[in-house]
Amino acid sequence: MSESRTINLPIPPLPSSTSPSLQTQIQQVIAQKGHFHKVTEKSLRAEIDGQTESKLATDSLQKDDQAKEDESPQARQERIWKSREQMMGQLNYAQNEILCALDFVSLLISKQSAPAQTSMSPALKEAVPIGTLASHLIQTKPPSASARKQLNLVSKGWTCEGFKAASQKLASASAALGADSDRESTYWAQVANLKARGWPISRLPRDNKAIGVHFGFSEAAPQFRDQGFGLLRQADDGSIYLDSHAKSTRQRRLAVYIVRKGQITGDYLPRPITKGDSTSIEAQITEARDSLFDQELFHEITREARLMANQGVVRRAQSVEIAVGSQLQIRLTLDDGQKKTGGALDPEDEDIAQFLGMSLRLLLAAAHQQNLARRSQRPPVMVAKPRPTPEYALLRPILAHLRHKAAVDALMSECHKIVHVLTKAGLPAEMSPGQATDTVFESLKTETSSSILPSLLLPAKTALKLSLGDFAQLDVGIATFLGPPLFGTRYETSSIDFGFSSVPKSQHETLESTTLFIRRILLLGLVAHAKQLASKNTQPQAAVWSVSSPYNGELTRYESGEAVQKLQIAFLGQSISMRWISDLRSSPKVHQFWSWNATGCSHAGGTDVTFRADQKFDEIILSIFAESA
Repeated sequence: MSESRTINLPIPPLPSSTSPSLQTQIQQVIAQKGHFHKVTEKSLRAEIDGQTESKLATDSLQKDDQAKEDESPQARQERIWKSREQMMGQLNYAQNEILCALDFVSLLISKQSAPAQTSMSPALKEAVPIGTLASHLIQTKPPSASARKQLNLVSKGWTCEGFKAASQKLASASAALGADSDRESTYWAQVANLKARGWPISRLPRDNKAIGVHFGFSEAAPQFRDQGFGLLRQADDGSIYLDSHAKSTRQRRLAVYIVRKGQITGDYLPRPITKGDSTSIEAQITEARDSLFDQELFHEITREARLMANQGVVRRAQSVEIAVGSQLQIRLTLDDGQKKTGGALDPEDEDIAQFLGMSLRLLLAAAHQQNLARRSQRPPVMVAKPRPTPEYALLRPILAHLRHKAAVDALMSECHKIVHVLTKAGLPAEMSPGQATDTVFESLKTETSSSILPSLLLPAKTALKLSLGDFAQLDVGIATFLGPPLFGTRYETSSIDFGFSSVPKSQHETLESTTLFIRRILLLGLVAHAKQLASKNTQPQAAVWSVSSPYNGELTRYESGEAVQKLQIAFLGQSISMRWISDLRSSPKVHQFWSWNATGCSHAGGTDVTFRADQKFDEIILSIFAESA
């Protein structure tokens, strides 16, 4: 047994303070029930018997009638008079429409029918003459056979023209669609080729239809990182090209010039893209990337130059000048990619300029890697004041290596002169490059860098080994670094023991002090060598040669505890001198001098001076020992 449990809750309309007008009610009835001529008794009964909505409407009308019965007599009378006025207005409007229609029909047939003139209104008779408006029935004449044939031909012609025009439009649309398809295929093929070559492609965030390429560096400075994105535009033939905004800036490259005595003797400028290759999209992107990279590089160089004013670095409007020595100067500028130097250039300075240009770019790339590694780590504690961005170490490592090279060349030049003099004296002197071991550079405890350029970022080290036979082995180390702990160039020497004197490890800050120390060590070596020769010479026990003052190069012969002869060796500048006093007990004392320089040996005894180019140091020493025996 199934019964409907649906409960209808009719919501009665809210009583209105003002009853609707008769015209409004008529329009509502027409909208709900249709026109009055469609309403019949049968339809009304069917609606009353079968539809709940009609019952609800009846209940609503009954409630309205009950509300009308509850109103006061005066209000009811006013409502009746208002309804009467509305009804009379509608009747007058209908009467006016009927009279206008009657006037129109009467005027239309007034020419054929005389009674129609009587039904015309006086106002119409005065405004329009009788018989002005008439009607006629026109019979259409059928066209002839020739006319029908001509019409058929014209119709067929226009139909053919329409089909032809439609065919042409469809063909042109097909061709345009094919051209657009080819253009799009070419465009997307080149975009895919760029992506396959490793260029990052992405859409513009504020315009999803625009596609661009990232040619900048994500770890660059903010003002240069934002410029590393260019839109890829489509040409008429479908090929892509870089947006003019990305190429609007002037393409500039970092140029390195070597200046000696005011003349450019070496330069380095990256090879510009040839005109034949500059039309390709990859060449345009590469050129824009390299130009942006060099602009950032020059910007960072100028920032670092402000910190290196005390190192001989001068910052000018469009260049940075670095003084390496009294004769060498480096100039860094941003040029348009065309070489401006002419004439003969020094190949060595060309290599130096190339080393500088490539090293600066590698150092900036290493700085980008350090930024990435720093950004990958846990961020530091947030502070209210933003942390300043430190300057990259670009010029300092390179300047340190250049000054290190100059210091090494100067020291090797001095050592070569010393070795040459010793060789002229017949001594087994030799200079050879050594290894930069921790024994020599014990004071330098710099940690090894994890960068790709440890040789540039660490202190520059060079080691030399000076030997004077088996009795003098000296290791000399040179280290240059413009940061802590050196802040310049330092020379370090190893310890050496001669038996009669021991020299510990030492450090020197200048080339002059280092050269003077090397001469002093070699002087001690000569004294040790002379002592060794004296020990080999057979003498009585009472006559013994011994080292009396090693740092002054003196050897003294004693007899019965009394000094009888003296031999003094000196290392003065680029020469070796030796003085022998044969008898210290006589007066006046007799002196003999020998001197060796780059040309040979000279001897002075009394007032006579003779030049002996082939006379050796050992021969003179042995002859003195033999004569004094």
